[in-house]
Amino acid sequence: MFFGSGTRLTIEPKLEVEPDYYKLVGGETTACLATGFTRQNGTSNHTLFKDKTAAVRIENDKVYNQVVVLPTGNNGDECETESKDSSCEDSIKPDPKVNFVSVTVLCLRLLFIKTVVFNVLMTFRLWISQ
Repeated sequence: MFFGSGTRLTIEPKLEVEPDYYKLVGGETTACLATGFTRQNGTSNHTLFKDKTAAVRIENDKVYNQVVVLPTGNNGDECETESKDSSCEDSIKPDPKVNFVSVTVLCLRLLFIKTVVFNVLMTFRLWISQ
């Protein structure tokens, strides 16, 4: 019995977010990353992503990501021209409370290790003296 190839159902959210493009360089390899878009075919109008790779979505995530490795000699200028924001800054600031708690936990661990070592040495000394 043969019923055909089947039907593929893709449910997409109403909110449409355009992808952000980033140029990735590592040694001799250059790649273009499109990230943070809500439509599966969100990169179909970009020349680098046409018929190259499929957009993937991590489980329980609402956005798609897609990467294409550029051929040798292509420096990825097309990737950067469509980028909205090409800066990737570290926005994490040090928190004094977290630093204090980390140092406190480290000191307590050292005190615990010192106590264990002292108890083991005293136990050996007691065994040797008998």
